[in-house]
Amino acid sequence: MEKDNIYSSYWFTRLQGTLCLLVFLTWGLGDVITSLYMIEQQGLMQEGNQIVRLVITYYGASGFIMLKLWFTLLVIFVPFLVQGKEQSYWMINGYLVSFIIGGTLATILNMQAAHNEPLLLMPQQVILVYISSILILTNVGEFIDKITHPMTRSFLDCALNDIRFVLGYSNTNEQKRHPEHA
Repeated sequence: MEKDNIYSSYWFTRLQGTLCLLVFLTWGLGDVITSLYMIEQQGLMQEGNQIVRLVITYYGASGFIMLKLWFTLLVIFVPFLVQGKEQSYWMINGYLVSFIIGGTLATILNMQAAHNEPLLLMPQQVILVYISSILILTNVGEFIDKITHPMTRSFLDCALNDIRFVLGYSNTNEQKRHPEHA
């Protein structure tokens, strides 16, 4: 984006960053922590995901945590790497919101299973909701992208501009407070 020397941060870049953080917190941390809590309370065989049981059996809880967090980071950043030149801002947001929905539902089910409470949804229904939300929200997002043609900035560019703005602001304030050092 070509601007003179005026910094203009876009709210939608920060929104997407917030969605990435929420995916990490719900689908990554929330699911892994509540899965381990549920396994601690109910035993390993209570875990419905056979891959998770296998990973925990062979690599332990720390191996499961590391694998899940790396996989979460991969899920978050792959769309940004493969998107190319076309604008797919809302489609990626739909993708990220789907993972937030899936992570939130998985966290709720893990906590309910850990406390022997009746489940809100069956695990199969959660998977159906999750896959349906990916299909629906990414298609809706793609439609919105075709209509609006959003112009976005990269996370790195936005972060560097934010840092430059904060450092410039603090430097200006310091010069006002101590003009003899300017």
